[in-house]
Amino acid sequence: MRKFATALVGVGAAIALGACSDPLNVSNQNSPDVTRAFATPAGIEQLISTSFQQENNEWTGLSGSGALVPITMSWSGETYGTVANYGMNGVASIPRPSAPNDRGNGNVDLYRDFRDFQKFARSSANGIAALDRLTAAAGTLGSAGRDAKSRAFGFFTLGLALGSTALTYDSAGVVYPATPSDQVPKLVGYQDVMTAALGDLDSAIAIANSAAARGDAAGFRIVDWIRGNTLTSDDFIKVVRSYKARFRAGVARTPADRAAVNWDLVIADATAGITSDLLVTTSNGAGWTEGWLASAYRYQGWGATPPMYTGMADTSGSFDAWLATGLNDRKPFLIKTPDKRWPAGETRAAQQTASGTLPTAGVPYFRNRPTGEDTDGAPYQNSFYDHYRFRSLVLNNADRAGTWPTFTVAENDMLAAEGYIRKGQIAQAATLIDKTRVKAGLPALSGKVATVTDVVPGGTACVPRVPVAPFTKTACGTIMEALKYEKRLESSQTGYNQWWIDSRGWGDLVEGTPLMFPLPYSEADARQTPAYTLGGLGAPASAAKGTYGY
Repeated sequence: MRKFATALVGVGAAIALGACSDPLNVSNQNSPDVTRAFATPAGIEQLISTSFQQENNEWTGLSGSGALVPITMSWSGETYGTVANYGMNGVASIPRPSAPNDRGNGNVDLYRDFRDFQKFARSSANGIAALDRLTAAAGTLGSAGRDAKSRAFGFFTLGLALGSTALTYDSAGVVYPATPSDQVPKLVGYQDVMTAALGDLDSAIAIANSAAARGDAAGFRIVDWIRGNTLTSDDFIKVVRSYKARFRAGVARTPADRAAVNWDLVIADATAGITSDLLVTTSNGAGWTEGWLASAYRYQGWGATPPMYTGMADTSGSFDAWLATGLNDRKPFLIKTPDKRWPAGETRAAQQTASGTLPTAGVPYFRNRPTGEDTDGAPYQNSFYDHYRFRSLVLNNADRAGTWPTFTVAENDMLAAEGYIRKGQIAQAATLIDKTRVKAGLPALSGKVATVTDVVPGGTACVPRVPVAPFTKTACGTIMEALKYEKRLESSQTGYNQWWIDSRGWGDLVEGTPLMFPLPYSEADARQTPAYTLGGLGAPASAAKGTYGY
């Protein structure tokens, strides 16, 4: 009240001065003022320290009608929902529809992720700028290491926000710490957005390597800014380099784009990246949510696992029979496999028993659901299986407190392994793929696979068995197919749009699946440009008939 009264007095004094002052030149204390909001050290540090939390919740959360994760999971065969929420049942249909970008669409909102990632980028850039103003005026957050920590983390989350946008949309605006807070950046293509994102991540690494960070290790130590993690400067750099590898490979929209990736740089970043899963300690009460996983694990109508890609685990011939059946006449089948990530058993009842009430010792990753929970849906999407790996997190308590991998070390290893395969370094790739493959009970590739065309060991019980022309039967996959199989199983329900991003670059999507999202119509309206759609058979930015004939 005292500030408000003072403002009124100021207005009166200005009016009384008449010609000596402009009565309209009055500061409006009720409108947003970025400089004023970030004027205190505590405010700056609070903004930057919570920036990863906001982005994590965007990757994993659901908000109203808006969320892209259920859509991309449906497009990529990672999951299948029969309910209309988020448009899941519609977008999974074959032939593929376009990415809806119209005002009459009630289920799919393309704007939420775009709006929020652009907002998060702006917030991180503003936080860095505020910190720079503070230190330029001889201010500090407490020490040189503490200043460096916030600046490095700000560039990290700025890069994550822009990188996530570039992975997903065809264009966006790019902001920098020097961008005025009231300036609307022009639209640029996703490649330019990703270039800016990688530059921000490089800045984060450079700051973490600076004398200020190294000379004040205690001040730089990052505690719970990624909840449940304490990171030294070296730990932080590993995390950043893993994200660089993910972004550099994932921005590719087509197999040609993916082949043209600088795989030397991907290998360099991944091999210097994380050496264990980057786990987030979730908690509804603490504001670290896992909204999508909780919804997907409702199961009935929400989170079935379709067989188009996971069926490659089957060694019984049932997947072959499924492929040989007409699209609309396909029925669920038992996946019988030596892979321990699937429930064992020769009958459905035996697999249901093997699934248990909750996963134990980390397996199985998938369950054969109770028969009474089966839900009718498109024949080619239906299966007996649900993703199961993280069910303990969802069910262990009302707060959903637990640990969830936002970035698995297996994904990091597979990024390096893909680079090695593309460089013809098969032995190095096999060693990395074997880390999860052998643990799952599958025979090692090392010493058995020497070229890109050699098939995986196992004979008639090889895994994976992939569809081959005329796509009514399967054959043992190559080392690249083994990599893809491992990456799919190990990254399922982690990260952000993982399967869709990889599958478009590998050329594995169903024909007509959108390769990216268009600029949302609401953003186009604000910029006074026409809205448009992408995807669908023969449409711009849509997948060609892929590796498996889908």
